[in-house]
Parts: sequence; C-alpha cells; structure tokens
Amino acid sequence: MLQVVISKWRYRQYFYCIAALVSITASEIHGSWTSPFIPQLESDDSPIGVKLTTIQASLVVSFYTFGFILGSAFTVYGPDIFGRKISFIVGAVLNLISWIFILFASGPITLYFGRIIAGTGAILCINISPMYIGEISDNDNRGRLGYFNVLSSTCGSVIGLVIGPYVSYRTFAIMAICTVLIAIVCLLLIPESPYYLIKKHKHEHAEKVIWKLASNDSDKEFVKKRLEEITESVQKDMLNTSSINELICNRKYIKCILLHVGLNFIFYMSGSPIIKSYLQTILDASESTISSDLSSLIFGIVNIVAVSLSGQMVDRLGRKPLLLISCIVSATCMFIFGAYFYINETKSFNMKVVTWLPLTCLVVFEMSNSVGINPMSYVVVSELYPINIKGIAIGTIGTVLTPIAVLIQLFYEPLNEYWGLYVSFWIFSGCCVFGIFFAIFFLPETKGKSFQQIQMEINKNWVETAGGIESISKL
Repeated sequence: MLQVVISKWRYRQYFYCIAALVSITASEIHGSWTSPFIPQLESDDSPIGVKLTTIQASLVVSFYTFGFILGSAFTVYGPDIFGRKISFIVGAVLNLISWIFILFASGPITLYFGRIIAGTGAILCINISPMYIGEISDNDNRGRLGYFNVLSSTCGSVIGLVIGPYVSYRTFAIMAICTVLIAIVCLLLIPESPYYLIKKHKHEHAEKVIWKLASNDSDKEFVKKRLEEITESVQKDMLNTSSINELICNRKYIKCILLHVGLNFIFYMSGSPIIKSYLQTILDASESTISSDLSSLIFGIVNIVAVSLSGQMVDRLGRKPLLLISCIVSATCMFIFGAYFYINETKSFNMKVVTWLPLTCLVVFEMSNSVGINPMSYVVVSELYPINIKGIAIGTIGTVLTPIAVLIQLFYEPLNEYWGLYVSFWIFSGCCVFGIFFAIFFLPETKGKSFQQIQMEINKNWVETAGGIESISKL
C-alpha cells in the first residue's frame, strides 16, 4: 500500500523545489538580521567598533532593499539568457560575498556595500523562485509548492529573529555564511526548468527533466502529453516578442501588470517588512513585560507554524478568499497596534494592564500575513505572465516598485520620531483595507488552472472590460 502511494507521489518536484528554495532561506536571513543587531550597532558597545547614528542605522536597513533595484534589473533578461538555475546560483554567490563584507565590517561604509550586495543577490533568488516553481510544478499542486516559497522565506526570517539575539555579531555572520554554502550545493542539484529548455529548443533535455519531475508510475504517454502541453504553451507565448516595449505597449498585459503592482504594493505597505526589520526595536518601544528576545522567539515559532498550516489551504480554498481573510485580519491588528501606541504615548489610559497586547497583535498579524498577503505576492505573480514576458515583467515591476520599499525603510525611524509610532501602523492598516477591496473586485481565482487557462481568463476579462469602457465612451 505504501509503495503504491509513493509511486504516485511526485516527490521529486517537492525535493527540487525545496533544494532551490534553500537559497531563499539563506537570502531572507538578511531581512531580519537588522532586528537583533541594529540595537547593538546603535549602542556604545557596537560590535564593529563604531556607534551608528539613527540615519546610518536607517541606511543599513534600507540599502538592503536598494539592492533590489540592481537585482531586479538583472532579472529583466538574465533568467531568459542564462536560465533559471544559473541565475539562482549567481544570487547565492552574491549573498555569500555580502556576508563576508558584514563579517569583516569596521564601519558603516562596509556595511552599506554588504547590504546592497545582499539585496541584489536576494531579489535575484526571490524573483526567479516563482518562475522556477511555477514551471516545474503541475497545475494541481502549483499553489502548494508556491507556499514552500513563503515557508523558506519565513525560515530565513526566523533564523535572524530567533538565533540573532543569543549569539554574537561575528558568530551569526559565520553561521549565515555556512547556510549560503549549503544553498549553493543544493542549487547544483536542481534541473533547469523544462519551459526554459523548450524555449531554447532543447527538447530532449526537457523530456529528461519531465521524467525527473513525474511520479514513478508515469508512463511514456504521460511524459509525451506533458511535453506537448509545455511545447504548445511556449510556442503560443513566443508568438509575441520578448521586450520591455512589448510588456508596456501590449494591452493584454495591462491587467497582469496592475495585479502584479497591486499585490506587491499591499505586501510592502502591510507593515510586514518593517516589522521583521525592526521587531526588537518595536517591542522595546511597546514597553511589554515580555522581553524582546523572548518575544522574537515566540514570533518566529508562530510564524513557521502559521505558514506550514496555511500551505495546505491555498489549493483548497483558493487565492482570492485567502487574500481577503488575510487583509481583514491584518488591517484590524495594525489598527489596534497603532491605537495601543497612541494611548500609551498620550498617557490617556494605564496600558500596564494590557502589556500582552503588542506581542499578541504582532503574532496574529504575522499569522494572517503568512496566510494571504505574503504568499500571494509569490504564487499569483508566478501564474500571471506567459513565458515570453515573465522574466522581463517580474524584473521591470520589481525595479519600479523597489524605491517605494526603500523609502519606507529609510524614513520609518525618522518619521516615528516626528509623528509617533502609531501613525505608521495606522498607515499600514489603511493599506490592508485597500487590499480587501483589491481582493474582492480585482483579483482573479487561479486555483487549479493551467498557465494557458489563466491567460485566457485574464485576457477575456480584460477585453470585456475594455469593450465595455469603449462602448460607454461612444455613448
């Protein structure tokens, strides 16, 4: 019985998915590295021998995101020229170099360079992963495998939040370097995407990869049908040109771009990146009775559990309801969190009786964010574009949107000193409310559909909408 189950299980898809996404785990350590170590770098006993100012600390945080611009620019054409696998490896090598800079840093300038290189390598892996996972998975498990993207990202963040407070600056950097080396070894084991191989007319190689990705009881007929399906999809997509001009000027990509921009905007402005970067600073400011180190540990563990459970729901409940639920809960948590800081700052009520509230709000927020807002920026984006334009679209949109994330992280601390923490969290709450309407009125359901079916649905809906607008204008 067990042997029959194993023979039908496409375990190699899961293995290659996990092997590729170890690079995401290694990259995302940078995202939460600032939470335990920025307070140390701003202290008199700075581990690099220089005490950072508020502006310098903000630059250390934001330069990581600034590196996204450089990495996204490479993503425009890199994955289509060199392939998904090589691009993954380049990102991991850049990650390795960044930790060497951080390990031997003796001042803020070295940290700046290390963080920029880190962001460049991280966004390479982050942008390529939805392409790769979407192209090696089947229609019925694409969402589930896409959630491994979120799980690997969460594991990377948790390493910084959970281990960071309990080890020294140098020890943590050495641990991170070891993690990156493991990621590079794993990337050497993965196959190239069959979609990319067919695009490059390597049909025999693509067929071998399909055999690797199929279950043990798959026969030649199944592999032949799968190869024909991918070939037809690639040939249809390649009828259109692959350029930024094609992406911008072809009307059929307008809705894809709007969906992509909307999902990434909701993620950036939900508050999740800021919370992971400044978790310990935020918890210290909340005056919670629970220590910031213990709170980081609780936050990290709950985060992993939430992502693990939510991965089972994406292909059952669908993308649309998960994003809707996530935005509702996240908006509520951010509003309550902002209200806590407002009342605590104005001293209009004794908040000592609810010192448990900040950590509770953050934990519930991160659980809800892990269910919908965070994964949808990976899962849905991997499904939106045809192969001829996918790399260009993800790279271009990433390059355009990254300055927003840079500005959010750069001005977060200075604006908190000017306005107060509560304003930031109410802004995050408002952006999650926007996400509610986005999920209801704009996001299509892509659960269980092939790339071709998704493209037909998006284009059909867009043509109908455009046709309706044109008719109205004639009236």
